[in-house]
Amino acid sequence: FGPFAHFRTNASWEAVKNLTHDTFENENIKLDIRQLSVDYNFVTETIPPILREKNPSLCIYVGVHGAARTILLESRAFATGYTLPDVSGHCPPENCCLDKDGPSELCTNLNLKAVADRVNESFVNRMVGLSDDPGRFLCGFTYYMSLKLAKCPSVFIHVPNTDICDSNTATKVLKVIIPLLIDQVRNLKGTQET
Repeated sequence: FGPFAHFRTNASWEAVKNLTHDTFENENIKLDIRQLSVDYNFVTETIPPILREKNPSLCIYVGVHGAARTILLESRAFATGYTLPDVSGHCPPENCCLDKDGPSELCTNLNLKAVADRVNESFVNRMVGLSDDPGRFLCGFTYYMSLKLAKCPSVFIHVPNTDICDSNTATKVLKVIIPLLIDQVRNLKGTQET
């Protein structure tokens, strides 16, 4: 995500932009890295076509969480409650994502606890925690949209501000998280095909 409110430099973009395609070349992973505007209309107009046209195997979104003390793997997102205005000063129609009559919440089908446990084994400090509330702003809105529309697993990762976790450290942690998520997706596909 890009800048918003008092986040003139968004820690999530600083971490993600350091990821490159060659980072994962030995693992046959292709990344499509994009900075999303903190704007409900932008997300609504951008995410559905990407999901349709790119047909990804996994969707990973990364945003900043101003109160986080660790990197957080978000397990669910909510349909309603989006009352905070975006960078354009707007909220989504009826303060909801997609359809107010849809499920009130959606959850990822990935085992985020297993990912957090494995990542935390790789670092001296406990770097990754779990959360079941991505908030009711663009992070939660985007995550709900992806969980609802994507034909693949989705996950949202919150990173702390750079004064808690610098962008190089956040990037290193993402480099450990991403292959673990991909392994789970590959295992899910293998299970579904048998």
